[in-house]
Amino acid sequence: MATRKPSYSSSVFVNCPFDEEYKPILHAIIFCVYDCGFAVRIALETVGGDNRLDRLISCIEESRYSIHDLSRIESPRLNMAFECGLFLGAKRFGNHKQNTKDLLILDAVDHRYKQTMSDVAGQDGKIHHNKPNEAIACVRSFLYRKSKRASIPGAAKINERYNQFLSELPKMAEVARVTTDELTSFDYLLDLVELMRTWIERTS
Repeated sequence: MATRKPSYSSSVFVNCPFDEEYKPILHAIIFCVYDCGFAVRIALETVGGDNRLDRLISCIEESRYSIHDLSRIESPRLNMAFECGLFLGAKRFGNHKQNTKDLLILDAVDHRYKQTMSDVAGQDGKIHHNKPNEAIACVRSFLYRKSKRASIPGAAKINERYNQFLSELPKMAEVARVTTDELTSFDYLLDLVELMRTWIERTS
């Protein structure tokens, strides 16, 4: 999401709901990804130009890892399931580079994702119970196990750092000449991510 695109091996495509209720979980996941040394790719990173599907395909193609939160799957809201299928298709039918893809499936209720998408029942899904701190624990565990990076901090430490970031956010917003209300809107998601990224770089 920075100006320069991150490498394939450090990119994590985040496929999640874009609604008010989900925002605390989304923000926690994004912070966790960056604090683990990776970079987020998400459909909202660009506007205009290519249509949404083309942007999604680009994000998927350019990301080795992905996180798919299926906690909002309900008819007719099936975007998350569709994007998960796109990622699995790229992994299955793509070239050798695409074959290295790996994904994490999230839900809020245990075993529900196996009912809504029975074909992915063999995937190692994790449950966050709609709690940001549990979402951080799920994402940290996935990135640590899949990437084998020894430098990734534990979930408790990431949660501690995230809470510290949130406590400093009003002052950072003031310096950046934006309001905290603006930073919690989807229109300012990129601004929030940039503040996260620079804070993590400064405090690591």
